[in-house]
Amino acid sequence: MQDQGPPIQIPFSFFVSLLREITRIPARTTSSRLNKSARGTSTHSPRIVLSRWIETLRGKYSPLPRGTTASVFRLLFPEDDTQRKYDLQETRLAQSLAQCLDSSTVFARDAARLKDWCKERASGCLGEELLKYSVPETEDIIGPKSLREIDSLLDDLASTSSFSDRSFHETHPSGTKRSKALVLRALYDALPATDAAYLTQIILKDLRPLLYAPPAASTSHVLLDYNTKSKEVLTKEQFMMAWDPSGSMLKMYRARARLDEAAMGFEAGGALVPARPRWGVSIEVPKSAKGRSPLHALELLDSGGQVWAETKYDGERAQIHVRFGEDEEMKIAIFSKSKRDSTLDRMAVHPIIKEALSGLGRQDIILDAEMVAFSDERNAIDEFWRIRGLIARTAQGPRSGIISGKGEQQDSHSLDTCPSLHSYSSSYTSTLHLALVFFDVLLIGNASLLNAPYTMRRSVLESVVQEIPGRAMIADRTLVSSGSGSGMHVEKAVKKLREVWARRIVECEEGLVLKSEGSVYGDWKLPWVKLKKDYVPGYGDTIDLVVVAAAWDKDRARELRVPPSTLTTFYIGVLGNSSQMKVNPSVKPHFVVYFTASYGLSREQLEEFNFWMRADALEPLSSVPDSRNSQDELSYSYSMLQTLPKPSVFVRNPILVELCGAGFTKSPRSKYYELRFPRITKPFRPSDRPPSECLTLRELQTIAYESVGREARDADKYKDIDEWARGLWGKQGIASEAEAKEKEERSLKRRKTREEWEGKFEDVDLKRSRSAGKRRREDVEMSP
Repeated sequence: MQDQGPPIQIPFSFFVSLLREITRIPARTTSSRLNKSARGTSTHSPRIVLSRWIETLRGKYSPLPRGTTASVFRLLFPEDDTQRKYDLQETRLAQSLAQCLDSSTVFARDAARLKDWCKERASGCLGEELLKYSVPETEDIIGPKSLREIDSLLDDLASTSSFSDRSFHETHPSGTKRSKALVLRALYDALPATDAAYLTQIILKDLRPLLYAPPAASTSHVLLDYNTKSKEVLTKEQFMMAWDPSGSMLKMYRARARLDEAAMGFEAGGALVPARPRWGVSIEVPKSAKGRSPLHALELLDSGGQVWAETKYDGERAQIHVRFGEDEEMKIAIFSKSKRDSTLDRMAVHPIIKEALSGLGRQDIILDAEMVAFSDERNAIDEFWRIRGLIARTAQGPRSGIISGKGEQQDSHSLDTCPSLHSYSSSYTSTLHLALVFFDVLLIGNASLLNAPYTMRRSVLESVVQEIPGRAMIADRTLVSSGSGSGMHVEKAVKKLREVWARRIVECEEGLVLKSEGSVYGDWKLPWVKLKKDYVPGYGDTIDLVVVAAAWDKDRARELRVPPSTLTTFYIGVLGNSSQMKVNPSVKPHFVVYFTASYGLSREQLEEFNFWMRADALEPLSSVPDSRNSQDELSYSYSMLQTLPKPSVFVRNPILVELCGAGFTKSPRSKYYELRFPRITKPFRPSDRPPSECLTLRELQTIAYESVGREARDADKYKDIDEWARGLWGKQGIASEAEAKEKEERSLKRRKTREEWEGKFEDVDLKRSRSAGKRRREDVEMSP
């Protein structure tokens, strides 16, 4: 038989041709999308472009070289290439490009200007900026590098990062590694400008600003005439179905959520390779439907079967993989919600896992759990933000100690006394530790449980996990529906769910997750339904604060597809000197600025809010009033948390806004509570509501303490002189009476709050029932 020789290598430029075709698909205005005839004439979509490209690829380069599927998959979706890290963002990469770009295709002497990629007159995309310096008539040439060569060099680049998967360090021992600069030069050598532009965004792990660029440069035009649906986005699922119409690749990805695993499964025979979980490879985390009310949540699971309400604990997702080596030693791997290998970060829970699974026997197992902070003193799960410090103190590997609790605000002004200025004593923090709440099992031995019903998985979970008080727990759950389906039964189930949800709110839990007895893992017909109070319109934690500054944020801008001229992120201030203002009315208001908000406003509201801020902004707009002379132009003074990026615009007069969030938290290096997932729900004109109606710092912290289940006076618990004196003079009896009275008052308050929430949910359900006949079939919003 004649030797066919080595397979023809696919040029990287050919892969780039796919990206360029997707880029060229025109964005449709909102008016053209609403016009049925215009919608019907469109023949372009990323899926059609991809199908044509795959057909051409297989026609020109068949048989495809081994590994082509993985290379295309990783380069087309670099954000999901979780194993390779490059430690490069725009600022650092822009500095390196001047020494890496090939002067025959790019004017490298001008590359120093790339550092201005995010300026207001720029595109907001480093790859797009690079194209501006291409040598004429070289943009469309076919580069010398193959797809496989680029992918291999990216492996080399990943080996220079300590955050990359350990396999890259095993295949690239320290003595054989090239420096990051040398690998970058090899990558960009002789690349045409177009190839270099797309490669730049692949290294930055974000092709969005090139593939789905802002369709207009004007803020008003892009916000009012376009939206996020103006250009269809190619998804991983669409790619897998186009590449492998049999669906076996997609099934493999759901069981092993790694691009290379799905690709290798396809190349190894597709349907011949079983799509089952494998130890050490993360499983795709299913999305949950958002429940807008108790009635709405149960409507989503109207299957006639039992429905359970599991408590949603406020922690970090941990997918735990356990296996036994030949020495019978338990080997553990832990993956985060983002599929990152966080085994070394979470060393503190390894002993807990071993103890909880001590009766398992020598078999593989994969479990879903929530990692939480637990207080032995309170005998309860503590606040979410405390996890950060616990991980920093106990992690091993490159991330150990990354998060520091040190740092101060830029603040030279005297602030009002505020509860959260006081830290808990060391005696309290010493009782805090990480714990695990297990809620699912996905594999045991050689048996995949992904297609097993929830009832079976829960039964297996309870049989293998040994609970350890304060260390290892199984998620609490309540049966809310027995599944008969009659009208009276539905009414009873809804009432039960209201009671359970209200109780969880009073207990300061994050919420509930509804699960149907017959649902499989990642079931799209019977999804998990997540219930959080901020999912119910108008029932999140709502406060009034002010906006004093704004900036363009690349991540939020790319979601909205807006250019750097659009302000997307707003700096929130809270009044910090109300006492001084009462004593001396001539004192300027002083705002403490320590968090930002990027969500909540519709595109129309965002366009109007941009106009308000631009009309009252300091000139030039790009300046930040760091100097005393600049601050004199403001009607207020401010202090800003050092970890916040500098804003690009300050307004002379603060704007009052209504904010809604999902409880309260603390950011690294901040000593004040802030809204969690803040959203601006309503901005106010000064003529409607003045900025003087902003909450004071003390008021905000008091609200936050109430929300997280602590009394404001608890902040001083370990510094209470009266309590010390009572103990010294033998007045503990009086103290005990006071404590008993206080306990009774708290119990009554909790009961009243629970009843109030039950009433609120009943009102929401009643409105929903009344509109049932008029309500169209609504889209189910999914949450990660």
